[in-house]
Amino acid sequence: MSEHHDTQGTALAQPSTLPALLAALEGEPVREPQAPSGASRAMWAVLDRLEQALDHETAELMALRSADFNRLNEIKSRLLLDASRAMRAMRDEVDDGRLIARLSSLRLKLEHNRMAIGMHLEAVREIASAMTSTLIDAESDGTYHATSRIAAAAGAKARAS
Repeated sequence: MSEHHDTQGTALAQPSTLPALLAALEGEPVREPQAPSGASRAMWAVLDRLEQALDHETAELMALRSADFNRLNEIKSRLLLDASRAMRAMRDEVDDGRLIARLSSLRLKLEHNRMAIGMHLEAVREIASAMTSTLIDAESDGTYHATSRIAAAAGAKARAS
């Protein structure tokens, strides 16, 4: 990074990024970007794994393929817990614009995944309802319905007496 001098002759770092350039134009001192902390690196690794898990589960749901959804749910839960812990560890770094953009992207993936799961569950409900109706119709010979009408009539007659 090169240096330039302000009006008082003080050496300032030459801005190399747009945010740094804007800060320099507004008269703020330009700071070198800091190397990512261990917590920041951990957060990025967790976000990578979480996005991979979400993409995998969403693809399986959208392709109507059978998958071990219990295992995928456990993985997502553990990764969300890891992300929460990493976020607490890096509370001083939450103004990182790249991280905020990444979390916004993750929010969209989570919403897409939620919608895919919702569609899958609705389809399962419809299939279960259709199967239940078919089984009831196939097993019913009318006896149950006739018996319940006789019992209802007898109950009404007993109450009238």
